[in-house]
Amino acid sequence: MSAFFQIRNLQVSAGDTVILKGLNLDLHDGEVTALLGHNGSGKSTLLKALARQLKPRGGGLTLRGEAFDSIRQRDFAREVGYMPQYPPATDGLTVRELVALGRYPWKGPLGRYRDEDQQLIDQAIEDTGLRQFSHRSVDTLSGGERQRAWIALLLAQQTRCLLLDEPISALDVVHQVDTLRLIRSLAKKRGLTVVMVLHDVDLAARFCDRLIALKNGSLAADGSPQQTMNTRTLESIYGIAMGVLERAPGHWVSYVH
Repeated sequence: MSAFFQIRNLQVSAGDTVILKGLNLDLHDGEVTALLGHNGSGKSTLLKALARQLKPRGGGLTLRGEAFDSIRQRDFAREVGYMPQYPPATDGLTVRELVALGRYPWKGPLGRYRDEDQQLIDQAIEDTGLRQFSHRSVDTLSGGERQRAWIALLLAQQTRCLLLDEPISALDVVHQVDTLRLIRSLAKKRGLTVVMVLHDVDLAARFCDRLIALKNGSLAADGSPQQTMNTRTLESIYGIAMGVLERAPGHWVSYVH
């Protein structure tokens, strides 16, 4: 499996505080990966570094073998889409108008949208189940529907990678599962690389191919759900006594003793 991102000795600081400490990872093409760990462990910082929202203090980052610094911003945006934990206000935009913004890296500020662009926008709306909301204001949608609208924007952007910062944190349980099921389905359908910050290890294990845990800015665990969902690994990640039950194949439930 080829590497989409290569992370070598990555160091990121905020002022005098070191957040990521010499991190080394390869993130692979077509893999759905969850970033886990305590608040403050460096998960969102790593995601922002991968999205070029933060500049590392040291180390190197490559995209398909090409150094970040050598990639033009527009070319980077054609490969990588980033959704922050708190997306910006949509200011009355309809779902279709929001999703259409995903074509910006390909068209520029003055580019005209052709039939191909409209088809890509339509497909993104269809793939996220938002056709009936296409002309609704994003502001009037439920939390789960808004998340799908932002994901649709990234699909219209035709990126090969989705970086999602806590995409289910503000949703109820039903919409959490629906959103992760959608992300998993889109990743497989479109061959996408997905890296997302999650807090629920059980849901991460259910919907992701790989679980990466950070602790105090360093790698604490890295493996498949099968390799990660055990007492020893979870206790090393979270620092408390934990147990794990496998209710059905691929469906784990963790608990605190």
